[in-house]
Amino acid sequence: MSDNLPATIDAEDSGPSSIVMVRVGGRTVPAKTNARCRVCQSPHRVQIEKWILEGYTRPTILAYLADEEPGPLGHPSEKSLRLHSDKHMSLGDRAQAAILSHRAEQLGEEIKKYGGRVADHLSALDIVVLRGFDALQRGDIKVDANTLMKAIDLKHKIESSVDGGVDANIWRDALMEYMRIALSFIPADRRKEFAAALNASPVLAALSKNAQNTTHP
Repeated sequence: MSDNLPATIDAEDSGPSSIVMVRVGGRTVPAKTNARCRVCQSPHRVQIEKWILEGYTRPTILAYLADEEPGPLGHPSEKSLRLHSDKHMSLGDRAQAAILSHRAEQLGEEIKKYGGRVADHLSALDIVVLRGFDALQRGDIKVDANTLMKAIDLKHKIESSVDGGVDANIWRDALMEYMRIALSFIPADRRKEFAAALNASPVLAALSKNAQNTTHP
């Protein structure tokens, strides 16, 4: 049994196979279920989906499930976990799962440092943006005239940069803001490591050198 996941599967969360309820338009209805999906038919479906949304990798989830009772179709495989995430989870959860899966691919073997779990500042920021967009769509976030004008101005600057009119000051300000947000998510005891990783990056070193050459020809 893996030590990277919670110690036990909650029997109440596991429940009868394939019965997962979701809220849609103010009503509670059964979640999408496929009779041939090993995750849908697993007695641990609810817990598996929680782990997916908490950022645990597929191999980590499978290692934990290996010691648990399988469903009628047997234990899930990595492929069945991926297909379930893509097709059988709710739309909102599917979007978050996609963010975490993409970030896991970017981290590669480095994800072992996080105990088999996606838990870094980039995935956190992407999920914050996703949740903020959802709140905006629901009307939970109100946009005043000042915020609207700032958004329009920022959109214009981004589109100008994409079209080729790259302004070094815009990218510098954007990077500084990104760093400010990123540091708020990084524990104080990990910030030196974060700074060291930035200093060791050949890509950032090349960009810095290019910026210096552009500023001082």
